[in-house]
Amino acid sequence: MTDGPEPPPGGWRLGILSGTGTALKRTIPALRNSKVCQVSVVHGRDPGRLRLAGRHAPNAKLVTSEEEFAENAPHYDIVYIGSPPFLHLAHIALAGRLGKPIICEKPLVSSPADLDTLLMPGTRPRVPFMLAHQVRHQAAVGHVRSLVRGGELGRPVAASLQWCFQLNHEASNAAWKLDPALGGSALADCGVHGIDLALALFGRPDWVAATGHSIKSAATMDTTTLLMSCGSLPVTVVASQSGHPGANDLVITLSDGLIEARGMFGETAATSVVHTKGTNVVTRSFDPINLYRAEVENYCAALSRGESAGTTLDEAVLAARVVFAAEESARTGAALKIDIDSGGAVIPRSVL
Repeated sequence: MTDGPEPPPGGWRLGILSGTGTALKRTIPALRNSKVCQVSVVHGRDPGRLRLAGRHAPNAKLVTSEEEFAENAPHYDIVYIGSPPFLHLAHIALAGRLGKPIICEKPLVSSPADLDTLLMPGTRPRVPFMLAHQVRHQAAVGHVRSLVRGGELGRPVAASLQWCFQLNHEASNAAWKLDPALGGSALADCGVHGIDLALALFGRPDWVAATGHSIKSAATMDTTTLLMSCGSLPVTVVASQSGHPGANDLVITLSDGLIEARGMFGETAATSVVHTKGTNVVTRSFDPINLYRAEVENYCAALSRGESAGTTLDEAVLAARVVFAAEESARTGAALKIDIDSGGAVIPRSVL
C-alpha cells in the first residue's frame, strides 16, 4: 500500500461529466451535505436539467460542453462519468487525458467492440478507476462475505441474485435501455449489479448460459435469467425491466446453512441479513445509509490511502464479458465458456 494524493482542504472535488441523467437523480443530491467531497463542476447539454442539478450543488459551476468541462479541470479532482454506456469510451478517454481519477456509471461499455478498444494499451485508463456499483458499498455485503468465507455454514452449493423493476419507457433516461444498438438490455441495466456482486463473493465464472425474453419491450431482452458456474458453484442471476421488485434478494444455500439478504438489490441499502444453521436463526440488522453517497465517499477515502475501492477496472471488464457472453448465449442457445488467455483478456467461446 502507498500513500495516495492528499485531498484538498475543503475535501475532494467532483466534476460530473454528463450530470443531468442518473447523476442528477441520485449522485448529486446524495452528496449535497457530504463532509468528504463536494460537487464543484457539472456538465450537461440540457440547460434546464443543468439548472436542476445546480439546485443540489449550489456552489458548482455549470458547463454545457465537454470542452468547457476540460477547461475547468483545475476546479475538480475526480471525474464522475454519469453518461449512458455508449458514451463511456469517449468520456473515460477524456478523463484519462486530464489525468483525473475516475468513477464511471455502470455498465462499463455498451458493446464488445468498445470493450476491446478500451483495453488497448493506448486507451486503457492509467488513472485510479472505480465502476459505480452502489450495492457493494454497504456493511451487509461485508457481513455476507464473512459468512460465506468463514466456514461456519459449510460450503456454498448454490446462489441466486435477482433485480427486477418496472422500467418507465417514457422516461428521458430510458432511451438507451430500449435500444440494443446502444447496449440496452436488462442484463446491462440491472442484471450487471447481480453479476458484479457474484464476482465479488464467488470469483470468476468458468462458463455462462442464459435465456432472454421480451416482455414489454419489442426490441430488447428486458427479462433475462443467467446461470454461471463459479468453480463448482452454480449462480443464478435474474434481471428484469418488467417485473415486480418484491423479491430483489440474495440467497445463498450452503452445505450446513442458509444466508438470506432480502432487498439486497435496489437503490436503498439492505436492512438485515439472516443466516440459518440447523434450527438456529440469526438476524443481523444494519443502519440505513445512502448507497450513492457511500460509494463516492468510500472511493475518496481509498484514494487518500492509495488503495482501490468498490469495483475495479479489471472486475468491471470481467462483468462486461459475462454480460456479453450471456446475451450471446440467450441469442444462440449455446452455453459459453469464459477463458483467460495469456494476455489476461477474457474470451467467450462455445462449450463443446
